Amino acid sequence: MNRRTFLQLSTAALAPAQTTRPNVLFIAVDDLDCRVGCYGDRVAKTPNLDRIAARGVRFDRAYCQYPLCNPTRSSVLSGRYPTSTGVLDNNTFLVLGPGHATLPAYFDRHGYAVATFGKIWHGINKGFARGETKGPPEWFTPDQRAAQQTAEPDYWNRVHSPYRNISPPDPAAYAWANVVGPLPEGDEGVDAGIASQAEAELDRMAAGGKPFFLAVGFNKPHVPLQAPKRYFDLYRTAEMPLPPDFDTEPRQLSGMPRDEFRQNIDLFAGRSFTALEAREAMRAYYACISYMDAQVGRTLDRLQKLGLEKNTIVVLWGDHGWHLSEKGMWAKGTLFEVSARGPLLIADPRKATAGQVSPRVVQYLDMYPTLVDLCGLPPAPWTQGRPLTPLLNHPEGAWDHPAYTVQTRNWAIGRSVRDERWRYTEWDEGRRGAALFDHDNDPHETRNVIADPRHAPAVSRLQQLLRDGPIRPAQKASTSQ
Repeated sequence: MNRRTFLQLSTAALAPAQTTRPNVLFIAVDDLDCRVGCYGDRVAKTPNLDRIAARGVRFDRAYCQYPLCNPTRSSVLSGRYPTSTGVLDNNTFLVLGPGHATLPAYFDRHGYAVATFGKIWHGINKGFARGETKGPPEWFTPDQRAAQQTAEPDYWNRVHSPYRNISPPDPAAYAWANVVGPLPEGDEGVDAGIASQAEAELDRMAAGGKPFFLAVGFNKPHVPLQAPKRYFDLYRTAEMPLPPDFDTEPRQLSGMPRDEFRQNIDLFAGRSFTALEAREAMRAYYACISYMDAQVGRTLDRLQKLGLEKNTIVVLWGDHGWHLSEKGMWAKGTLFEVSARGPLLIADPRKATAGQVSPRVVQYLDMYPTLVDLCGLPPAPWTQGRPLTPLLNHPEGAWDHPAYTVQTRNWAIGRSVRDERWRYTEWDEGRRGAALFDHDNDPHETRNVIADPRHAPAVSRLQQLLRDGPIRPAQKASTSQ
């Protein structure tokens, strides 16, 4: 230990407690699905994510509100549905309503030391949320998007936005995303640098004596699927298990709406792939997860060394799920379970539920009101989620709240509602088709049972949830709601 680190640690240990409010370590992971050891994955080597789960509650049915980076992050950080923010693609700014604040800004407003490192926002959203009104070409406000829909109905046929169109883009435009394999020797990757920044910031915050909110965003396992070679060495290609609904390219299944499917972009853009190629890509995805897990471990180790572990709430989430050849698709951008569901771990050292699992359906936008509640801050009235505090106290307790996820195809919106048994989806209010999946009997969503008369009561109930709920069709996507 060098002299500087010793002094920082000593200062932190001697600093008087300024408040009883807990700290928050808020960890976002890009494109991480539930292929994690603590979620029962037998392949993944994720000891550090597993140790968060061992200290807290693992939410087994947590759902994003839009399976794409910008919309889901805007939803989490504003506490509002994508149909309320108007952020429905990767090129729309989050514009806050009067008096609203993003999650980090809300903690800053209430006396917390706040810092963010890595990918918390997508693109330039962070600057725009501070009041900037101009961005690069092809970035728009929600109101500009609404105007385009009226004035330029063919806009999405001319300009590609990831996963909004079904038609495949030019594969050459995504050549960078199709790179798979170890990084050059000596290259430790971007996430290692983010972990170093987080460690240094924890030192500063510990010495400062104020409660803190530290947001750390790791990039992997986002494409390109590259990591230092030692993480590839943890896995063997031949041992990668293909999913039960494996296919070599996206194909519309009989009885399902066309909009449920999309062409691949991130990997194998515009072409079929072999089972061997799929296994090689899966190995690379797992290697990237283990690489990211090691960086999370560095952050947790520093937290522990500073003596902050017992007064810090740790939250870790992946911004959406990720296809690994299920139904022939890769990456995100569908309303299937594998794309809409993601990991959510919340470890509050004050709770007596360490290591427990909640089977209840929860939403990502619940994180905002949950952290506000856990830290004793005044409720933020604009948020549309609900605190998960009851489930942190009693993970298997009563909780009858569904999760809502949306996805767009061109200008049409697909809206999906999920409870503990069913997923029901309507595309363009049913005009482009609808689907019902029975997870008790079909966990991989291979059969659309919406036409089965035995399930008519479930269809009617779920339709009502969509039409009366927070993402109902009549709700105008507005920045002032």
